[in-house]
Amino acid sequence: MDLPNEMRLALDAALRGAGRVELRATAAALSQRYRAGHGAANGPPEGVSYVRGSADAAAYAAYRMPATYAAVTAAMGALAARLPDWVPRSLLDAGAGLGAALWAATETWEDLGGAELIEAESAMLALGRQIAARSRHPALAAAVWRQANLTEPWQSRSHDLVAATYVLGELPDAARGPLVDQLWAHSSQALLLVEPGTPQGWAIIRAARERLRTAGACIIAPCPHQGACPLADDDWCHFSQRLARSKAQRASKGADLGYEDEKFAYVAVARIPGTPIAARVLRRPLVRPGRIELALCTPTGLHHEIVTRANRERWRMARDVEWGDAL
Repeated sequence: MDLPNEMRLALDAALRGAGRVELRATAAALSQRYRAGHGAANGPPEGVSYVRGSADAAAYAAYRMPATYAAVTAAMGALAARLPDWVPRSLLDAGAGLGAALWAATETWEDLGGAELIEAESAMLALGRQIAARSRHPALAAAVWRQANLTEPWQSRSHDLVAATYVLGELPDAARGPLVDQLWAHSSQALLLVEPGTPQGWAIIRAARERLRTAGACIIAPCPHQGACPLADDDWCHFSQRLARSKAQRASKGADLGYEDEKFAYVAVARIPGTPIAARVLRRPLVRPGRIELALCTPTGLHHEIVTRANRERWRMARDVEWGDAL
């Protein structure tokens, strides 16, 4: 996956003048704070703020926003595939950061009409507005940005699509469930939650999925069923999206490779059922001599399938299957 040209140019403009050494050091410190706080029962350590100013916001733009965009675009693509006749007209992005979810939404649904973005950090708000203003898409250029802390009372009108991406894990455990309830209440049609593809990130998504399922939401993606998750407690459901790295990304991470694989966990729910699928591929297919092994989640539970050349039709299908695909 490549970044949209407008987004790439907007990020380049936002990072113009940032020194590589300083950018890398700031990104490393910011990454450490996120790793220390994500998924912790009480949120980040007391007194720790993830983004502390404009330098941190710029570092986030370089080292995290592209990967976040890639993961959210993949998740939104899965949602769109299960609801092929649905086009959201408005988006609420809670804990918006620099607006990666809005960029992903406009790429997934070109007719998205408007957006409201809520973010706690003033430096992220300022840079997010600056980046979005460089887009010609009306939903980006005219987006409403508001400063609010999601652990405190906040207000918004109802939106067709509500997204909270890489947000729940930054909050205290006690705040996550009530926020999921509030996000669902603000969604007139669909809700998307995305977290890092780690055991901690999946545990957060799994708890939110069960809460939403109990509340009557229709599970759209990635699951092919409406039941409780069949995975064992020591396993986790996550996916991967490859993204071409820009020069700024490579500089901020001290990386040589021209790409990175962003691992993520997600759940998408809606107020109407999605188009049925037979299975979701849960792991990278194992290709062995004369056979392909698939780890599948199906409407009847987990299934390990071995496809051989003897079944030509299924063999052709299995050769093209990738991790995360719906069958």
